[in-house]
Amino acid sequence: MIEKSELEGVLKVTSSLSGCNITVKASKAKVTLAGKVHSAEQKGEAERIAWTTMGVWTVSNELEIDQPSWAPSI
Repeated sequence: MIEKSELEGVLKVTSSLSGCNITVKASKAKVTLAGKVHSAEQKGEAERIAWTTMGVWTVSNELEIDQPSWAPSI
């Protein structure tokens, strides 16, 4: 069984994910990550953390990349 609160706690205290809005859904051995991050690196980091959680067999990464308002437009 996945400890959803444990995963949420790790995501919140991970400095590289500061300022991100990530929600976690857990069902049996599957975790779904949703919300917004600021870069592809943050999206990947959140997924890596989810995979390291005990009991996780499947990760669905539905995080969207949303540049912060202070980021320059390309």
